[in-house]
Amino acid sequence: MKLKRIPESQGWIQRVGEWAVRQHTFMPRMIDLEVSRVCNLSCPACMRRAETSLSHKAEKYCTLDKFKAIHAQIPTLGTLNFMGDGEPLMNPELPDIIHYAAMNDIHTVLTTNGCLIEPKHIAQWQKDKVYHIHVSVDAMGKELYEKTRAGADWSKTLQNLYLVGRSGIPACINCVLTKQNIHQMPRMVELAHTVGFREITFLMPICAYGPDEAIRPDNGPENYSLFLQTQQMCMALGVKWIFPLTLNPTFRHFSFPFIRPEISVEGDLWACCYSLGRGKTWMMGEEIHIPEGTYNMGNMFKEGFKEVWYGNKYKELREVYKRTEVTRGTILTREEYVNRIRNVQSRVHKGLFDHCEICPARWGTACS
Repeated sequence: MKLKRIPESQGWIQRVGEWAVRQHTFMPRMIDLEVSRVCNLSCPACMRRAETSLSHKAEKYCTLDKFKAIHAQIPTLGTLNFMGDGEPLMNPELPDIIHYAAMNDIHTVLTTNGCLIEPKHIAQWQKDKVYHIHVSVDAMGKELYEKTRAGADWSKTLQNLYLVGRSGIPACINCVLTKQNIHQMPRMVELAHTVGFREITFLMPICAYGPDEAIRPDNGPENYSLFLQTQQMCMALGVKWIFPLTLNPTFRHFSFPFIRPEISVEGDLWACCYSLGRGKTWMMGEEIHIPEGTYNMGNMFKEGFKEVWYGNKYKELREVYKRTEVTRGTILTREEYVNRIRNVQSRVHKGLFDHCEICPARWGTACS
């Protein structure tokens, strides 16, 4: 059995793997690739609005030639995950990249807003054996969906969800929870079941462009009840809930710096997809300021992938992760989490990666 053929794992395999990669840094089997910085939508809550978003840079797409150069330096690559602040289907060379990956025994995972999918895409993805499709649908119904996804057409997106659901490619709906849409959680599960998706992921918003109080859902009894209803709906309909987040900060073992680099269009390695271009973020009204470029670990085309991956900056980051890990599933109140943010922010002598101690993605308060 080839280890590179295991793109994702669960249960005891995951636990053993998390322990192993903390003992020794292997060459990655999976990368997150920023394949596009262009989007067809102008969503009001999008990370692209942040001043530090890489979407403002001149270079807009990863080309096939550039991906070939990446693959040449990472021959262990088994899974290619398209990530970033843009829409992958805007990249005119995306079909060629997916086909090249398929010809080299590399699984592809595609995250899309679903608006641009056409039958020809489905046919190609089936031929090239796309491993998984994630469609970002943050609300359902014309009024709320089109308000949330500015520039999208609900009827067209719904049609495309059915296309994906009938394709036979494993598919997941990604839904970012906000005060405006959290009441739709059970209905989103019904939607996933109706269109033929087997999985759903509920994510917390990334607020990189301003305070989050108007966006982040509260953790009162009504929303807690919605979580229970949604869990029951998933069980009844056979839809797998990938991230069973609570509305309070909940710790998970975050393994990106050990196994899975985020690679930008320019070939810069970032610590994870959450840190890509982020200079600041807001949590419960607290601004977390991150010095510019902190999580840019180096450029693989200028320095070499191995030189960056095994370099001192990554080593320091991994040590901070190992030193600050707590038991998986540890839950804090929001007040306790805010106090931790303030304690880290107020340190006179801070290490380069002290912010990882209060990482919103590690604590489930943003993204996955």
